[in-house]
Amino acid sequence: MQHKFMAFATVASLGLFLSACSDEDEVLTQNATSSGTVSGFGSVYVNGLRYVTENSNILSNGVESDEAALKVGMKVVVNAHQSSATEGTAFEVKYLADAIGKIDAIDLAAPSISVLGQTYLITSATKFEDVPFHQLTIDMGVELSAIENQAGSFVLGYLDTKDNISDYQLSGTVSKLNKVDRTFSIGKLLVNYDDFEGFSNGPKVVVKSNRDPIYNEQAAVELIADEVNVQGLQLVVGGTLTYSGFVEDIVEDIDEDEAGTTIELGGRKYLLTDTTVFSQGSADDLDVGSQVSLVATVIEGESEFVSPSYPVNSIRIELANEISLEGIVQSVTDTSFTLFGQEFTVDNYTQYEDDSEQELRYFTFSDIAIGDRLDIDAYELNDALISRKVEREETGASEQDAYEIEGVVDSFDTPSFSVKGISILTDDQTQFENAKGKWINQETFFQTLAEANELDIEVEVETYYTVGGVLVALEVEIDGEEKDSEVELSGTIDNLISVINVKSFTVNGHQVLTTMETEFENGDECHLADEKFISVEGEINTQGLLVAEEINFIQEQKECPIK
Repeated sequence: MQHKFMAFATVASLGLFLSACSDEDEVLTQNATSSGTVSGFGSVYVNGLRYVTENSNILSNGVESDEAALKVGMKVVVNAHQSSATEGTAFEVKYLADAIGKIDAIDLAAPSISVLGQTYLITSATKFEDVPFHQLTIDMGVELSAIENQAGSFVLGYLDTKDNISDYQLSGTVSKLNKVDRTFSIGKLLVNYDDFEGFSNGPKVVVKSNRDPIYNEQAAVELIADEVNVQGLQLVVGGTLTYSGFVEDIVEDIDEDEAGTTIELGGRKYLLTDTTVFSQGSADDLDVGSQVSLVATVIEGESEFVSPSYPVNSIRIELANEISLEGIVQSVTDTSFTLFGQEFTVDNYTQYEDDSEQELRYFTFSDIAIGDRLDIDAYELNDALISRKVEREETGASEQDAYEIEGVVDSFDTPSFSVKGISILTDDQTQFENAKGKWINQETFFQTLAEANELDIEVEVETYYTVGGVLVALEVEIDGEEKDSEVELSGTIDNLISVINVKSFTVNGHQVLTTMETEFENGDECHLADEKFISVEGEINTQGLLVAEEINFIQEQKECPIK
C-alpha cells in the first residue's frame, strides 16, 4: 500500500528564502524530516526554518551531544514536529561528517583539497572553523561536511581541523562493486569490506575504519572498512520530507520530452509541467549545476534509489551573487541595513556568523548595530539586494579604515564609477590594475569601461572614506580570466635557498619562487629567512610552483643590514 505525502524540498547551499506554496495547508503537516545546512542559531535554522532544540536529541557522528556541537555550514538531518511554515520543534538533530581523515593533497589554484581519495572544492561559502584554506598543510587532520556535484567532485561546506586522527570516516556513492574480492570504490578510494551484504552499485554509504589508509605507488588510496552503512533519509510516516543544502542542492541531469522537463536531484527525478510555478527565475535559467528550491508531491514506498518523476508544484532557481563587500553599518531598519549608502535586506535563508570580538553564537539580524563591520554576499531580486551571507568582522571600526567592494560596474562618469549603486571616486592616488594583472593609469581604466560593449566588467575595489565622507578608491583591479591562477598562501618560511635574483622556499609544504618583479610589504627581499611568517600572492606556473608577485611580512621588518 502506498501513502501519499508532500515533500517540501529545498536546495540551496547558501540558503535562500523559499516562496510559500500557493496552498499553504499542503506544506503544513505535523511531522517533517529535513536535511539541509545549518544557517544560524537561536535554536537551529535549517532550510530557512527555525527548529526549537531545547529538548532535542542531538547526535554528532553517532555520539549524543548538545547544540554546541553544531556549526554554521554543517549538513544535518532534522526530525521535527512542524507547527508552521517557518518553524517547528526538533526531537532529533543528526550531524554526520562526510569525511574524517588527513589531507592527501592541496591544489592552490583550483582551489581544493583531497581527503581519502576525494576532491573537495573550496568556495566563498566554505566555512573554516579555525584554520583558513591558505594555512592548511598536507597530513593535517580534518573533519568536513560537503555535497557531491554533478561532476562527481564535492563542494566543501564546512571544515574543522583535528589534532589526532584515529578513526577514519567517509560518505559517498558506491561504484565498481566486486563481490568476489569484496571491494568497492568511492571516487578514488578503494574500500575493502569483510562482513557486509545486501547493497549494490549506486547507493550512498558511510564507511568507518580505525586503521590508517594505505597509499600505493600510483597514489591510489585503500581503506579497510570496519563498518559500512547505507545512507538514506528515514521519513516520518505521514509527514513531509525536506531535503536540501549539502545533500541535493545541484541539478544533476535535465531531460525534456512531451510530458515536460525532468530534473534529477540527489538520485530523485522531478517533473516540471505547465502548471509548475516558477517563484524565481524561469525554465530558460535552468541548467545542469543550477541550485534550485522546489515543492513536489512524492509517493512513499517507491524504490530508495530508483524513483519515478515526481510532479513539481513550484520551483525557485537560485540567483548568483552580484556583489560582495565589507563595510561599516550606517543605519538599520526592521528589515534592512545600509552599507556605503546602499540598502541590503535579509530573509529566512540569510546565513549569519559573528567573527567579532563578541563572538555571539546566536548572532542574528537583530544583533546588527550601527558601527558594525560586516562582510556580506548579496544578489539582486526585484530591484532589492538580498543578503545571502552576513558575517560580523568587528565592531566600532573607524571610518578611516579600508574596505572592500567586489561586483560589476553599473555606471561611470570619470573620475567616478558605481558598483550596484555604490558610487566610488578615483583620484591621482588611486592605483589601477587591468585584467592581466598589469598596472594601468586612470585614463586607461575609464577607457576600458567606455570600450566595453556592455557594462559587464567586474572589479575589486579597496576604498576608504575621506574626512568629508567621500568614498575614494585606493586600488581598483579589473577581474579577468587571466587572473584565475592567482592564489594566496600564508605561513612560515622553510628551506630557504638563495640563487642570483631568485629565492626559493616552502610555505605549508608549497614551493615558492621569487623573481626580480616580486614586490614586498613591511619588509624587503633581504628579510626572507626561515621561520619568518609571511603571506604570499602569486600565480601557479606550468611546473606547479607558486611564483610570488607580492610577499607581505606579517610583522614590519627593520632596515636591511648593510653588507
